[in-house]
Amino acid sequence: MEKIKILLMILVVLGWNCKENPKQTEQKTETLKQETKAATSLPESIKEIATFVTPDFTDTTDIHNLIIFKELDLSGNTISTIDLERAGELYKKLTTRGQAASLPIFEVKGTDLVVLPVQGVGFGGAIWAKVLLDKKTLEIKNIAFEHKGESEGYGAAMVQNTFENQFLGVKINLEEDTFTLQKTIEKANDDGHFIDGLAGATMTSQGAVSMVNQGLRKYSSYLMGD
Repeated sequence: MEKIKILLMILVVLGWNCKENPKQTEQKTETLKQETKAATSLPESIKEIATFVTPDFTDTTDIHNLIIFKELDLSGNTISTIDLERAGELYKKLTTRGQAASLPIFEVKGTDLVVLPVQGVGFGGAIWAKVLLDKKTLEIKNIAFEHKGESEGYGAAMVQNTFENQFLGVKINLEEDTFTLQKTIEKANDDGHFIDGLAGATMTSQGAVSMVNQGLRKYSSYLMGD
């Protein structure tokens, strides 16, 4: 008799699980759909920043657990927290030749790292860069140059690691130029950070160096006040 009771209890439990599991599965599926929908609706500009921060970023990553979005008003040096749509719009504007009135700031949550986009002009038009900076040490941890119309094989080489790597590990100066374009007739000394220009693309090279120097100084109030 005791064995029969135990068997009946087991059957009841199994029946209950069979009844509840479909609901749990349905809820999990719906949650996954909502998370996927939220991720895929991210602006492409925000996805670009997130991928720059971490190559492991996927469509299921919660962007708000990765980045804090802020805005620096250049006219009043006001720093405010903004939503990702506004941050995406500000970054997208930097990819054009239009003069930005305010700049986006992408703080990597739980770290001293921040992505500061900078804007410039090359030989073929708008150029820009994403700079991953340590707010405490002011050291450049990563950098990625982009362009719209630089000459293929010449100015377009600015996106190659051989050019970008020259900026890495350098502590920026917020009061004067950090980088100087290396001219073929001069020799680098130990007092500055000289950048070897791109072959046959002096204007693009100069534009890139000036962009990093001047662009990062625009964030001085944010970096000095942090």
